[in-house]
Amino acid sequence: MKIGLIGSGGREHAIAKALCKNQQCDSLYVYGSHLNPGIQRIATSSIIGDMQDLQKIEDFFLANGAEMVVVGPEVPLISGVSDQLRSKGLKVVGPTKAQARLEGDKVFMRDLLRRRVKRGSPRWREVKDAASARDFITEVGQVAVKPVGLTGGKGVWVMGVHFHTIEEALEKVELALRQDGVVLLEERLIGEEFSRMAFVSGNKIAPMPVAQDFKYAFDGDQGGMTGGMGAYTMADGSMPFLNEEDLRQADSILQLTVDAIEEESGEDYRGFLYGQFMATADGVRVIEFNVRLGDPEAINMMALLETDTAVFFGVIAEGVFNNRNVPFIPKASICKYLVPNSYPGSSDGHVKIEINEKEVEKAGFSVIFASIEQKGHFLETLGSRALAIVGLGENVFNISEEIEALLEKIEPPMLRHRKDIGDEKVIRNKIEKMKKLRGEVS
Repeated sequence: MKIGLIGSGGREHAIAKALCKNQQCDSLYVYGSHLNPGIQRIATSSIIGDMQDLQKIEDFFLANGAEMVVVGPEVPLISGVSDQLRSKGLKVVGPTKAQARLEGDKVFMRDLLRRRVKRGSPRWREVKDAASARDFITEVGQVAVKPVGLTGGKGVWVMGVHFHTIEEALEKVELALRQDGVVLLEERLIGEEFSRMAFVSGNKIAPMPVAQDFKYAFDGDQGGMTGGMGAYTMADGSMPFLNEEDLRQADSILQLTVDAIEEESGEDYRGFLYGQFMATADGVRVIEFNVRLGDPEAINMMALLETDTAVFFGVIAEGVFNNRNVPFIPKASICKYLVPNSYPGSSDGHVKIEINEKEVEKAGFSVIFASIEQKGHFLETLGSRALAIVGLGENVFNISEEIEALLEKIEPPMLRHRKDIGDEKVIRNKIEKMKKLRGEVS
């Protein structure tokens, strides 16, 4: 099978490895924004281009005879790449432009939840002036301030975390208004976040194991928001701070959202749907939807996926998938990103590093490359998340400790990572926090 892949980050390296781990992937053709060294080892051919240049994307895959294309990042989906490629007869794993509004337009997403799903949303308001913003903040108390478009996980400000007073909130509002002319305000949710992603095809969802992403730059959720410093999953596919009702609510919201967006767009949804949820004392609430696999969570999922990925994705792209029980390895997983010291701030410039992959593999882990390129015998960082260390095992706490022991020996001094991803004390604190919120602790 000739398979196309769009994207060149850590998520796409993980997808490429999953697609080509068996003989069904005869050749892989990659359209990316840079030459990811991990993907380069796998790809038959690759090209660099703008993620919104739909004609160039189409020409590349048609010239190479691709039969199916898997879309990694959100920008080409929001630009309509799935529509364009399907119009040329290619099978595509990725929703249409109309369906991608779930991620590209936060107000549209909230309104869809209000009109069609009718559950899972916090109180929210679209505001276009500071006076309306002040009224809403006064009404609900603490809020999150969100630009209406794409933010890459970095453009959200939360009251009580990033600022503390109404006046400070209004400063953030006015900043967003100057940029977009409109801003989304939502009541601040108190609880524990979790990621529930699903494969979608044939009007059915097939949920993946629950993951928890670590968004902040430093241990203890300190520093600025990032695209995600890493994620972990548990061997049972859930989280120890969630209960069965939380998962039931999350999966119900995902399915109802698929139903709603298919009816609104008049088209089948074929691809991935990522629900970022918050477990609260009053049930599960939606923080946001993404219309692609999350990054870093995709790295965990692709390492755990236990099926012929190329064939499976082909079934999804054809819209005939009808099985909710996709096999995943029943193990825990951890992904920890190594990033430049300045991340998520402006880069200090490209830095040359070395990573001993053989030592990583000898320790039982693997390397996923992201914002990095091969420069002779060295690797050169590009300013964002450079590479990830990934591990599977029976116990998430042990995996974290073993990765830390490895990184203490081999981590390049110009890079850093979060040490608390999968840490036992951190997870136990999350369990106690949810027990208190639910009134289960006296």
